[in-house]
Amino acid sequence: MRTIPNEFKQAYIDKTKELIHRRTFLILWIGIIIIPLLSILDYVVTRQYFTLFLFYRMTCSITFVFLLLLLHLQSGKSHAFHIAMSAYIIASSFFSLICVQMGVFQPFYYVGIIMLLVAFTAILPLNVSQAVISGVIIFSIYLIPVIIVLNPSGDELKIFFNNGFFFVFFIFITTLQCYEETKGRIREFRLKTEMDVLAERLSYYAHNLKVEVDKRVKDLEESEIKYRELYENIVDIVMLVDRNSKILMANPRFYEIIGIPNGNKINFSFMNLVKTSDTALVEHMLIRLPVEQSVKDFQFRIANRQDRIFDVECNAKCIYKKNDLIGFQMVIRDITVRKRLEQDLLESYKKVQSARNATILGLAKLAEYRDADTGAHLERIREYSKVIAEELSIRPGYEDYISKKYIDDIYNSSILHDIGKVGIPDSILLKPGRLSKDEFDVVKRHSALGGDALKAVESRLEGKSFLSLGKEIAYYHHERWDGTGYPKGLSGEDIPLSARIVSLADVYDALTSKRVYKEAYSHETALEIIVREAGKQFDPDVVDAFMEHEDDFRRIREEMFREQEKADREQSIGLA
Repeated sequence: MRTIPNEFKQAYIDKTKELIHRRTFLILWIGIIIIPLLSILDYVVTRQYFTLFLFYRMTCSITFVFLLLLLHLQSGKSHAFHIAMSAYIIASSFFSLICVQMGVFQPFYYVGIIMLLVAFTAILPLNVSQAVISGVIIFSIYLIPVIIVLNPSGDELKIFFNNGFFFVFFIFITTLQCYEETKGRIREFRLKTEMDVLAERLSYYAHNLKVEVDKRVKDLEESEIKYRELYENIVDIVMLVDRNSKILMANPRFYEIIGIPNGNKINFSFMNLVKTSDTALVEHMLIRLPVEQSVKDFQFRIANRQDRIFDVECNAKCIYKKNDLIGFQMVIRDITVRKRLEQDLLESYKKVQSARNATILGLAKLAEYRDADTGAHLERIREYSKVIAEELSIRPGYEDYISKKYIDDIYNSSILHDIGKVGIPDSILLKPGRLSKDEFDVVKRHSALGGDALKAVESRLEGKSFLSLGKEIAYYHHERWDGTGYPKGLSGEDIPLSARIVSLADVYDALTSKRVYKEAYSHETALEIIVREAGKQFDPDVVDAFMEHEDDFRRIREEMFREQEKADREQSIGLA
């Protein structure tokens, strides 16, 4: 049953019931006819029991007639198996009764019981469990009366054991036969079911073949009309070219853009249309097209007969005939307007970015201009910060966090780190000597002032902007890795990465720049101080990134100081 699909299992059960019903008729008729005829055997072999056995046989035959009548009833089909089992048990009991009457050790009628077992399992379509049950029933019907009534012993017991052995053997054989027959019937049913399904499908297709063909022809004609309309009215150029780039066919849009009368014979190569500077690019595309089978969104330029240049986008695919490549189908779209708009948009974006960066730098200069000794401090800070961020971006643990946008944002926002100094009085900010504790407490307020100012600006912007980093940097660039910094006393990775980067850049520039209260330290001295403060004031990873590029720091510092000196000289000459 497991090999029959679920939707056909009930049909198989119904078919098996019908087969049992038909074969039960056969079994009953055989019993009605054969059992009385065996009286001839009784007369020849056991004449002394002839009258008694004839009575048994006629009683069994009459019972079979009664069962046959039941089988003809309306409910007989659904109970055919039970009727057959009843006949089987009655006949078995009849043979067992004869064996007991004669003594089990007479072999004549013992063979009849085995014949009954074989006939029943051979005629009825039994499964394995039914065959086993049938064998156990007939063996029990033979065994129990013999043991109770005759109580065999000695040699009789050996004969009884011999008979039992043959019983078990025939039960095994009939069970195996039923198993194979059941497999065969299931296989036959499955194959017949599949053939019926196929036949039904074939009948359906044969019946509807003409309708289907007519429908397909009609659909094909409609598709051809639609394709022709699309081909002729599409706003893109559609063309077929052979493997040598010669144009074989083109739609009306091709003639319109190229500037030749519609319908004129095309006797030139597609490459004649390609702008000279793009020829190598297009040739490479045509070479790789047979390998890749299709190309999408490939951009180049073409020139028409009036030397007008068009930016185009091409989608192409290979065309085969009997597995031989015969050419390419190309759909070429004019994107001249789109390219111009993209270029205009890019230029506008660059102008906006330039204006934004200039505005930010000007805003940051408000604080720097109050301190005459800082020079190009902001320009150096952003260059130093960019160098460190780029190095960290390729290191494990940072590569997924530091993106190209992050580097751009820290470059633009690092110059806002001291924007809060605009709120510090000149008397303190420009004091040439050492600050008192109270004065230094006032200076430390510039972190909160700057962060609050940038936070207020950021709150008026939609989405996340570079000011998010600017705010972090303004608030926390004086925090220390060991937690002894200000304003929050943050430590370790609780300090935003942007602030940790700018902190080192700011200190390096302060060490290597001249102030009213000190001379500029050399690059080497600054290097020693920063390395000494790794794990105390600075993030060790940031110090490692700095050390990897300390030559770049030296170069940036020297170049900018030279530019500053040049600018100062030019300004002095101008004033003179």
